[in-house]
Amino acid sequence: MRKKSHISLARYLVRNLDDGDLRKHKLSFYIGSILPDCKPSFLYKKHEITGTFPQVKREIERLSSDYQKKYKRQKSKYYRNLGQVTHYLADYFTFPHNKIYPGNLKDHCAYEEKLKISLREYLKTPEVLEHAKKTIEFQTPEALIAFIQKSHDEYLERKKGVEEDIKSIVVMNEQAVHSITEFFRQAKQKRHVQQF
Repeated sequence: MRKKSHISLARYLVRNLDDGDLRKHKLSFYIGSILPDCKPSFLYKKHEITGTFPQVKREIERLSSDYQKKYKRQKSKYYRNLGQVTHYLADYFTFPHNKIYPGNLKDHCAYEEKLKISLREYLKTPEVLEHAKKTIEFQTPEALIAFIQKSHDEYLERKKGVEEDIKSIVVMNEQAVHSITEFFRQAKQKRHVQQF
């Protein structure tokens, strides 16, 4: 996806997820959502599930745990890293970021340009809110990770296209951000209860 698409998605998530801390640290979240495309590794490390998912899984586990000890004074870093997770998840569900994509770099860029325009339009429709109501309450980060992998496997079996990508991207990112921040809150509450 293009940087502008990642920002559009991040803005949508901030506006539509019921998370005051996410809103408070939205700038960090926005920066995180485009950061993987700004790193030098962008030139040699493809944003495909086959290449980056192991590091994304580790980051999901970290962000889901009571990582507040590390981020106690750096909540903005937490949300920046959460934004990076959304970046990779969005790319996994973008057809040109998969090994089965038959096109070249020019085709890839044209596809992402169409996706950018269509995503902006989709995020303004009532249909997007219908998909938001389908959030699953996972019990563990491992269950979320398994869901991401299973959803991607199913995505590869479906007909590919911009509309399919957009729906998959939005649903997966809403699910991931909701679940990760909920796991974090639960871990924080558990630690707080144990202290008393």
